Amino acid sequence: MRLLTALFAYFIVALILSFSVSAKNTVHLVAHTHDDMGWLKTVEQYQYGLNNTIQVADVNGIISSVIAGLLLNPKRKFTYVEIGFFSRWWKEQGEEMRNIVRNLVAKGQLQFANGGWCMHDEATTHFIDMIDQTTIGHRWLWRELKVVPRVGWQVDPFGHSATQGAMLTARAGFVGTFFARVDYRDFEYRASTGRRQFWWQPSPSLPELQTFAEINLHQTYCPPSKFSWDVVDYWISAVRNTDPLNFVEDKSSENYNIPFILELFKTEVRRNVGQTRGKNIMWTMGCDFNYFASELWFGKMDRLIEIVNADGEFEVRYSTPYEYAMAKREEHSEGIVYDTKKGDFFPYASAPHEYWTGYFSSRPALKRLVRRLSSYWTAARQVEFLAGVPTGEVPMLSDALAIAQHHDAITGTAKQHVAFDYAKRLTEAYKEDLSVRLRPALSGCPFGFENAQHCLLSNVSVCSATAKAFEKEGAVVNVLVWNPNAHSVQRTIVHIPVPRSDVIISGEGVLRYSVFESPVQISDYANENREWQPYTLGVELQLVRLTLLNLFTPQLKFATKKHNSRLVSLVRPSEDDLEISNEALVLKFGRNGLIQSVTVRSSGQTVAVKQDWCYYISNDGDTVSLSPGGAYIMRPVSNATCNPITDSPVELRLVDRRMGVVEQRFGKDLVQRVILRGDLVDVEFTSFGIPIHDNFGRELVARFRTSVESGDVFYTDSNGREMQRRRVDHRSDYPFTQTEPVAGNFYPVTSVFFINDTQTQFNVFPDAPMGGTSLQSGEVLFVVHRRLLRDDFKGVGEPLNETAFVTSYADCVMTNTSNCGHHYGPPLRVRGTLSFSVSRSGPTAMRRVREQQDENYYTPLVMFSSSSTDAASTIARYNTSFGFSLPPSLQVVTLQLIDQQNLLLRLGHRYAVSEDPERSLPVEVDLMTIFKEFHWITILSIDEVSLTAVEIVQRQIQKVTVRPMDIRTFIFYIKAH
Repeated sequence: MRLLTALFAYFIVALILSFSVSAKNTVHLVAHTHDDMGWLKTVEQYQYGLNNTIQVADVNGIISSVIAGLLLNPKRKFTYVEIGFFSRWWKEQGEEMRNIVRNLVAKGQLQFANGGWCMHDEATTHFIDMIDQTTIGHRWLWRELKVVPRVGWQVDPFGHSATQGAMLTARAGFVGTFFARVDYRDFEYRASTGRRQFWWQPSPSLPELQTFAEINLHQTYCPPSKFSWDVVDYWISAVRNTDPLNFVEDKSSENYNIPFILELFKTEVRRNVGQTRGKNIMWTMGCDFNYFASELWFGKMDRLIEIVNADGEFEVRYSTPYEYAMAKREEHSEGIVYDTKKGDFFPYASAPHEYWTGYFSSRPALKRLVRRLSSYWTAARQVEFLAGVPTGEVPMLSDALAIAQHHDAITGTAKQHVAFDYAKRLTEAYKEDLSVRLRPALSGCPFGFENAQHCLLSNVSVCSATAKAFEKEGAVVNVLVWNPNAHSVQRTIVHIPVPRSDVIISGEGVLRYSVFESPVQISDYANENREWQPYTLGVELQLVRLTLLNLFTPQLKFATKKHNSRLVSLVRPSEDDLEISNEALVLKFGRNGLIQSVTVRSSGQTVAVKQDWCYYISNDGDTVSLSPGGAYIMRPVSNATCNPITDSPVELRLVDRRMGVVEQRFGKDLVQRVILRGDLVDVEFTSFGIPIHDNFGRELVARFRTSVESGDVFYTDSNGREMQRRRVDHRSDYPFTQTEPVAGNFYPVTSVFFINDTQTQFNVFPDAPMGGTSLQSGEVLFVVHRRLLRDDFKGVGEPLNETAFVTSYADCVMTNTSNCGHHYGPPLRVRGTLSFSVSRSGPTAMRRVREQQDENYYTPLVMFSSSSTDAASTIARYNTSFGFSLPPSLQVVTLQLIDQQNLLLRLGHRYAVSEDPERSLPVEVDLMTIFKEFHWITILSIDEVSLTAVEIVQRQIQKVTVRPMDIRTFIFYIKAH
């Protein structure tokens, strides 16, 4: 009895102590600003507070105001995110201000979350670009402030990827991550069941890369509605017909409101408590471009903290995302259990008829420019390393590409003048790299490739190098092709604009070639462009693996006799079938002019494949919902079917039977060239602009209908990494009813999409990110272009109607807004490529998929020179002197000479666990042997570092084992000879 009494007393005391310690909820006030690197205004307009007729936003003013506010009270804390903006502000500060900032950082008052150059998108970005933009931000913070971000803050991207969760969160060293935008049903389910916090385990291949994650209150990064005190809230209070919550503390005043404020706060917190587990709650105190007058915020929060803490029911304090994440992890260590979430958070819907799946394909030309320059930059860094030309920490192209990953940039969800600015930044940075680093690097190599030219616009047959070189009869153009892929490429095709059809090419590695008529005339857009060429030379090549490079110098010249045996434009009669073939495939076209089937020679396998084009008509709002389709939202009309883009017969032309080239014309709006390339079929399409003659917006869709019995399952990649299994009209994490049967089933496709059955796998590889789905068994759909006539009310404030010209965005409020940003002129023309392949289903089916993913991204770098020097023999000696081989499971993610002493290398495992019986195994690499043939450098030591190349993981490393889907990062300390 005494024992029971003692135990009962102990239990009561423990309960009382536990209650006294843990009963009080703690509210973490996280002061922050969300500064988009371009959206309604350009980056520079935001930086300097220009053009406030569009949006009142001044980043320099915000940062300066925040610093001043933090100095007034040592308890205040603030979190900043976008280092691209912060670094620009920093550059203009004197040493006194810089030391003030360093002191605030050292004391923990100023902290950084995410720490990338921008807050990148997660749907349309490639993993290399995500890593690169985060790396330059983290390394800048370490160089200037000796601080490393410890927490993710992806609060505004429109859905969240598995690659972000695994690589850019856990592998980046973050203790947690926070976001806001998930499907509204997912959020409601989590909030009602106390599951807003969870362990996110997105990668089956790397289950240890799990992280604490939380979906913010109210699915936003802004504060609860009554607790926002930005200067903008005061300016627009008359429009909103509501005043910000001001503190009247004089009890004799009839406006005395402290008890009201206190009760309002407590009511809101009590409502939050049921959505979470544990006693810590985060309030995000800030929103878009807030804190220009920071004392309005800090002063109110100072008083709120004093008033609430004096009351005693809750504890309130200044905090940061990192401190809050650590508090939640501590609660977990003390017994709080969080659920585990697997996979990703796509697609995102904010309401039953608002699926944010349109931006997967919005502004396809900008998306393609970003991807093309990303590939160029990856290859250029390799060339510059071999020539001993360092890139520096943040070269101009790194900055421009990093900005382009912003969640309103590559997504295509910014205003038109901002999209133009992104493109301008990218092209100017590309030209700077070409003239300052790449051209000197090639000139300085032993083979001396002088005055090298690169043609960024070769896809639309614009090339100054070939235009100028061929002005003289008998001209010879040397061509250098660089293979940035770590593995040999059996078949690739490079396109070279040429002025005439009687061009011939000779040289090592040339398998076959053909001359095509260029379908797009740039001169139609504006003034005549003398660099536009009426023909394109397609050259099929076999490239040796990255040795680190493959070089050869084929020569272009005119045929001695003016004839053209290559160029054949034969219109096929409709009553005949047509077959083209190569050593790997037989492709059959039907009497309707469409692709009908493909046969794989090695297996004898024939698969029905019908490929055509159709439009979805965009919904402008209806009786079910007023929500229209727009830059963000995809919403076809109710019961939408994809209508063929033309009722006319498809015109079919055989261009070159030997190379396997056919041209198809789908009415007046679209033409495509079908080219056999090894075991792939390239569909190179040109859209001449989406028609809007009936005042309806449209979405252009590439459609493949196959005999594959795939059911309702299909697969998409996650930012070019791990594949994600999808099911039509299905979500596994929460109760789900489909409300938009088309838009609700589209997913982001960065590099590969496939369907399969027990016998066959059908793969499609887009050359740029776009939305894809399979709504019916055996069908594959890609939205490749969009032209819409309504804004979708998600903030951008204009329709997605891309035209050649747009009127000024200056003084948009003070003048007639109907002429502000008015679109006019010809519609946007888009060129792109969808490559498809067919293979046997089975344990090794993913081999060619993974190989082709890399081949699509690591496209050959093609350079031109009119130098008369024949460098072929020198290049051959150069190639045999430098080289290394990697196992087939690995890829070179990054190779960059940062300075003369530091070489950055990332190695990635390109297979997922269980994807292949051999290649999904861990791979050991001896790092010291990689550059053993590079006699111009001596490796002094190697350190493994964090993904963003800031923190040392292991010093003096020599051998490393790379596991499936993992990426490992190394700094080689070198001495150049």
